[in-house]
Amino acid sequence: MFAIFVARYVSEEEFRLWVDTNILKKEIEQDRLSTIELNYDTTPNIFAYDKYIAILNKNKLALYSSEGSKTAELEVNISKPVTSASGKYLILAETGGSRLYLISGNSILWKKDVEGNISRVNVNKNGYVSVIITNTAYKSVVIAYNNSGKELFKTFLSSTYAICSDISINNKYLAIGEIDFSGTIVKSNVKIISIALAQTEPEKSVINKYQSASGEIVSNIKYQDKDYAICMFNKYIQKVGINNNERFLDFDNNCLFVDINLKDSVAIVKKQSSGIFSYEYELQIKSTSNSLENLYILDSNIPKDILIFGNIIGIDLGTEVQIVNSKGLLLKKYKSNQEIKGLSIGQDIVGIIYKDKIELINI
Repeated sequence: MFAIFVARYVSEEEFRLWVDTNILKKEIEQDRLSTIELNYDTTPNIFAYDKYIAILNKNKLALYSSEGSKTAELEVNISKPVTSASGKYLILAETGGSRLYLISGNSILWKKDVEGNISRVNVNKNGYVSVIITNTAYKSVVIAYNNSGKELFKTFLSSTYAICSDISINNKYLAIGEIDFSGTIVKSNVKIISIALAQTEPEKSVINKYQSASGEIVSNIKYQDKDYAICMFNKYIQKVGINNNERFLDFDNNCLFVDINLKDSVAIVKKQSSGIFSYEYELQIKSTSNSLENLYILDSNIPKDILIFGNIIGIDLGTEVQIVNSKGLLLKKYKSNQEIKGLSIGQDIVGIIYKDKIELINI
């Protein structure tokens, strides 16, 4: 009987919805959760990492637990943040400034000041950090740090601009997405750099380079495996490895959102025709290792946005949030009686953001 129940739950959408609502109690409503109160008169920056919701306001970073209690308040000289989070780490920097902080748990692990203006930061699950800097003698400079704040190396770009970067999950490689604006047509490339060689023989450190066609723009990079980086372009997703390149996915006109930040998959929200002038929406979750696909149906609800952390996907539907895992199974469905301002997702926590409060969901 248990095997039959599981089989029906996995394969039958209507049965799964009934079980989620009536037995597993996955549906929750506004005003029935732990809450963090917000000041109407301020516009704080809100983000999540690990099991914390972080609120940055007036150079103070307040950290809250899933019960809504403040666990720490950190002094950070940041007003317009650029951030990245992975696992238990948060890298926080000043957009266009020179200061950055690596945070884990309730503590600042290290802080740095760099020469130039920070445009983007990234941290991997081990706390290794890459920082993209502009406004120096070069078009871009990329710096890599280990999790104790030691600078591993710098790479200088004299003819291209660095747009995105990521360090592999085994801390051996740095992938950099670059754009060349020098010609009449924009071009992009992705370079894979050996961190070991960059420290000993920098002239040999670029071990692979993928060159896109004209007009193809790189926008994001995510290592989902120690041997290859998933690279987002405006028309497709490319896998770039140590010594090989592989086209993973081409976009079509029905793709509303594409996100490469899952732990081992790509999330695609697509519009599907279900009749004349009628559409339904679905979330496709495609593995980057074996191309197996999981599907989650959104029916006629038009998503406003999706947000991802680890293997958790938050789907913002305006007055409803559906939280799904990478297997396409519903974890929580949150219903509101007013428009939701935004989401913030960490490893074990989801924040539903309103003007005056944040409601907290444990995952």
